[in-house]
Amino acid sequence: MKNWHFLILGLFAVSALTFVGCDDDEDTISTVNFEEEIYNLTTDNLGPIEVELAITPPASRDSEIEIEITGADAGVAFTTDPAISGNTVLVPVNSGDNSVSFTFTPIASGIEGELTANLSLANAGDGLTTGLTIESVITVVNVGENLPLVEEFSGCQEDPQQPIPEGWTEAVIQQNGEGSATWACGDENFLGSAAVQVNAFVPGSSDNMNSEVWLVTPRLNLTDATNPVLSFDVDRRFAPTADFPYPEGPYDVLISTDYTVSVENATWQRFEAGHAAMTANDPGADDLTNTGDLDLSAFNGEVIAIAFVYRAGAPASFDATILRVGNVSVTDN
Repeated sequence: MKNWHFLILGLFAVSALTFVGCDDDEDTISTVNFEEEIYNLTTDNLGPIEVELAITPPASRDSEIEIEITGADAGVAFTTDPAISGNTVLVPVNSGDNSVSFTFTPIASGIEGELTANLSLANAGDGLTTGLTIESVITVVNVGENLPLVEEFSGCQEDPQQPIPEGWTEAVIQQNGEGSATWACGDENFLGSAAVQVNAFVPGSSDNMNSEVWLVTPRLNLTDATNPVLSFDVDRRFAPTADFPYPEGPYDVLISTDYTVSVENATWQRFEAGHAAMTANDPGADDLTNTGDLDLSAFNGEVIAIAFVYRAGAPASFDATILRVGNVSVTDN
């Protein structure tokens, strides 16, 4: 009989120990911290960032961590995995995890010079608490594209409806009532080479609104350049009238050192060598010709953007000329 009593008491003791052990495990609270407080990236070496979170001791149960991201526009300047909702990323935690992470992927086209994303540990779920490192900062500096830039507008062969190359921008400063001042693919068979062109003239139109539209290169990194040069094919067709409405003239080549996304918020200056090369082209003939190398060394050490500018009088007048641009090249010789 005593043996049965000892057996029953022994089983009870083991059960009690097991029960107490499970309770101790469930009561464990783990501390969550960012592994890194600062992430610095530049757009010439852009890629996803793995944001790591340390969990000490390992998580005792399944849970989640809530990360809040402010200071940058989700979907425009960056994406995350798991996907962000509003300003919040929910990072799942599995029992036994001693670290978790989420992916932050910058979008180069949405970075206006510099992106700063502020990350904070907004909430730690069941079985977790926040530690001392509850904030982190991701900074991405858009340093522009490295040279060379070579754009032959060959995309027009693939899709004539998409004349603007990736990374380039069409900026409409003023549009006429016909909506005709837009860059389009030129006729390669007619011109002898691929090019884009703009021609605001609309026969029979009674619209009297003027037009101005720019074609802007990506930002170009000249910080390590020694002898950068620009060359491009150009054809200007038809001369403006004596009372042309724009005192700057119908064509221009402008350069900015502070352009990011909005041309109107940047400072631009005429690139005299480019403007002179355009002006030298014969407006009386369809002759797409190359400018030769135009010296950009005055911009050494800068990040620049180049704008090819078209201006026109109202579509009903012959102040709407034609501008064609092709084979744009910026190299360091």
